Amino acid sequence: MKTARRQGVVGATSSETSPATDHRSPITEQHITASPPHWRLRWRAIEQISRHEVRDAVYGWSLYIAAAVVVLVGTVLVYNTLRSVAESGLEIVSRPFYSVLLIATSVGAVYLAGWAALAIARPRDQGALRVLFFAPIDPLGLIGAHLLAALAIYVLFVLLTIPLLALLAALTNLPLPATLLGGLLVSPALVAPAVTIGLFISAIAPSGRSAVFLFAAVLAFVLAAQIGYSALLQIPPTSRYYDALLFLRELLRVIRESLQWVSPLALLSQALDAAFRASWRELMLSVVSGLGGAAIWLSLAVWALGRRGVLP
Repeated sequence: MKTARRQGVVGATSSETSPATDHRSPITEQHITASPPHWRLRWRAIEQISRHEVRDAVYGWSLYIAAAVVVLVGTVLVYNTLRSVAESGLEIVSRPFYSVLLIATSVGAVYLAGWAALAIARPRDQGALRVLFFAPIDPLGLIGAHLLAALAIYVLFVLLTIPLLALLAALTNLPLPATLLGGLLVSPALVAPAVTIGLFISAIAPSGRSAVFLFAAVLAFVLAAQIGYSALLQIPPTSRYYDALLFLRELLRVIRESLQWVSPLALLSQALDAAFRASWRELMLSVVSGLGGAAIWLSLAVWALGRRGVLP
């Protein structure tokens, strides 16, 4: 009897408490909104950062100084061309605007490479990069945002300079070939390696000052190899210094030929030359080379930023 009564009490207790265990809170029945995908958050951050960088460039002064330098140098080159034609009396001009457009794109590439060399190093010194990484951003998103902003700034740079150069061509009655303008349409792909090289320097540099020094050293090395080899070629074989400088000339030749594969300036020269000759196959090969080089340097920049971190 006691056992049966005890079992009845236990059964009654369990039956009384069972509805309480099945009771569900209204909060748990509400639908929880899923968070947006990671790629969408990354793209939103890339868009906001790139828009901010482009706005700073538009309201700054460096972009307009670079465009003014291009127009000034182009005017001087056209004036020298017209003067040489007038003095020779031949009235024949070979590639009148090829050098002008090559200088314009080269100045744009160097300007954006220098801009990119400070894009990460300077905010890291100021502590802004540490705050930025509290947002949904990662190294790939940050590097991609600066690359997108640099290409947009390059398009603005071209829109500032090319109409003025076209006006200069109309005033001087010198032809501006449409094939060269076709080369300009694909020039952002040729400038992208210069930007990603600058981003790699900025990501791996210990500080903003060291990033400037490293960028200046790389630029000086490239220009010294190009200009030094051209200067040594001007020495006549009859000169007493010809044999003494033979080793240096061969060394610079090897360096110059090696830079043809990695230098964005050499890539721009080859692409514009192919566009002027209407060699579209060579132009597309240059574009593919530029995109491939940009992808490689972009990967290195992402790796460098992940390894170096955001702390000063």
